[in-house]
Amino acid sequence: MGESMGGAIVLSLANVEKNLPIDGIILVAPAIWNFTQTNYFKSLTMRILSNVFPKLEVSGESFVEVKASDNLKMLKELSKDPFFVHKPNFKSLYGMIRLMDSSYKDASIFFQDPSYDVLLLIPIKDEIVPRRPLLKLLEDEKIKRNINNKIKLAVYTFSFHMMLRDNQGDFITREIKQWLFDKESVGNLKSFEESLKELQKQKFYHILD
Repeated sequence: MGESMGGAIVLSLANVEKNLPIDGIILVAPAIWNFTQTNYFKSLTMRILSNVFPKLEVSGESFVEVKASDNLKMLKELSKDPFFVHKPNFKSLYGMIRLMDSSYKDASIFFQDPSYDVLLLIPIKDEIVPRRPLLKLLEDEKIKRNINNKIKLAVYTFSFHMMLRDNQGDFITREIKQWLFDKESVGNLKSFEESLKELQKQKFYHILD
């Protein structure tokens, strides 16, 4: 199971290792984003800064306002968690960009012929990862044909990026559990019905969408 950047790592692994002893993979709001391709100069700037000031820590609190979840109590607790990276440095930020670039390439290959069953969970109110890059992949005919077959796509109109920790996160957890026990039955759930069309018609929430 992979969430956001973890999902990016899982995708890259699944694309390379075709015979892992697993029944399937779960991708929760995965960071599938061809950042460098769509934001070349931003990526170049980050690359330069990561080499010149690799350990310089940054915080976007003063000029970037994003809502990662509607669970304010959880976000407040997370802000005090000493094990959470509150101010990443330029080196780690550029590392995330490279990981997302790699994940996008791996996803474009893996989704065409998945070696494992895939549960792909997408929150509509995602202000952390833009939706257009993922849409571009899922609208590719070579990938689109696998949706609701090898790839079960679920769309949650009420969810934010940290969807499993949202106020309605338990609802999503129950649907994940149902997929684990009966992969075919989830096709009858509202979250999975006409999921690609639902993804296409909803408004965008990310600033770069």
